[in-house]
Amino acid sequence: MKMSSKRKRALRTLVLGLLATVALLWGAAELVGVPWGNLASLLISAFLGVAVLIITAGVLVGLFKLLAKLLKKN
Repeated sequence: MKMSSKRKRALRTLVLGLLATVALLWGAAELVGVPWGNLASLLISAFLGVAVLIITAGVLVGLFKLLAKLLKKN
């Protein structure tokens, strides 16, 4: 199955972003001397922060849709 050019660009962007992140983490640990434990802690904090934002956005969208549905009935 052949991938479309739009899908290839999206995949390439994802891969390049992940490689850049790995390079940044390696550089911080090896070149600057930041301990790996600190980097892992910061990554976990970042992922949890993103998860909280996603969940909050989902709840707000659900509330807005519910409010719109309730107001539409009246």
